[in-house]
Amino acid sequence: MSRVLLVTLCLPLLALPAHATTHHAHHSAHHAHAVKPAKSASPKSVLAVVSGSIDAHSLLMPDQPYPLKEWDGSLSALRDAATARVSPWLAAMVDNTTLYAACRDGIVQTLPAPPQAAPARPAPSSPCGIQAGEESIVLAWDRGRLGDAAPDWGDFWDIARHPGKRALRLDPRGTLEIALMADGVAPGDVYTILATPAGVDRAFRKLEQLRPYLVWWRTPEEASRIMNSGAALMLSTPYDRLADLGPRISFAAQWRQSLRQKLSWAIPRNVPAEQTDTVIRMLRDQTPLHDDTQDAPQDGRDVRVLSMNDTFWALNFDALQKRLQAWLTSAP
Repeated sequence: MSRVLLVTLCLPLLALPAHATTHHAHHSAHHAHAVKPAKSASPKSVLAVVSGSIDAHSLLMPDQPYPLKEWDGSLSALRDAATARVSPWLAAMVDNTTLYAACRDGIVQTLPAPPQAAPARPAPSSPCGIQAGEESIVLAWDRGRLGDAAPDWGDFWDIARHPGKRALRLDPRGTLEIALMADGVAPGDVYTILATPAGVDRAFRKLEQLRPYLVWWRTPEEASRIMNSGAALMLSTPYDRLADLGPRISFAAQWRQSLRQKLSWAIPRNVPAEQTDTVIRMLRDQTPLHDDTQDAPQDGRDVRVLSMNDTFWALNFDALQKRLQAWLTSAP
């Protein structure tokens, strides 16, 4: 279903429950004229969007003519789509680090430069992408077991005060930043420290403290399953996944020191040229965007959000992914 969202750039300090009534009130007016897109006879007419974004109403998709399908955002899924006989998607919304790898490997198309008369927009981070907004990784906690007081990343590591399992993404992106913030590093200093061997060692030492209590998720859907099953007391999760919980599940989001990850539209390499031209015009003219901050409290205070550094991860992802795998398989 096509969803509409007004983009909000200011993130405040307080935490709100995932199913806060303000969320529904905020969106009732925006969705009054939403029309469910007709199903297409061809799978090639689908746009792939961030997992959980449809239920979370986090898409601004003005008059776009294509049905939407959620996907897990992984490079392997994008590669499968791009190497199939027929691509299942016209375009996919992807985080910028994954876009960098897909562009480097020729999985997605290099796009022509926009016409000079095109409206001014933020410059694309890659020649293969068109700006598609941002998504948030937040700390979510089980209010039924932990209460209403919002924990922070320091509390996430405090097993003595808050016994129970913790869940993190099985990926260095986001996970290492969280470890450093839990160790007292200010968001503005995270990448300066993480760019050094000593900073990487520090992040893994912090993770080592939680090793016996950690469960891992690889995809956003797995983060939802962890919350629905009660497998962890606290976890990092894409904010959109909190909209997909069962009615008895009482997880809420802490926006302080959340992570913001930039997104782009990418077009699989096997989309035919005539369809590519059409979808590029639509993506540039109508600027379909993702933004998931509609439930963030709006008091204007600084929540010290960390914007994930695309350049850092483009340069360091492979090495840090190998380091994470080596740590996971090492003796505790």
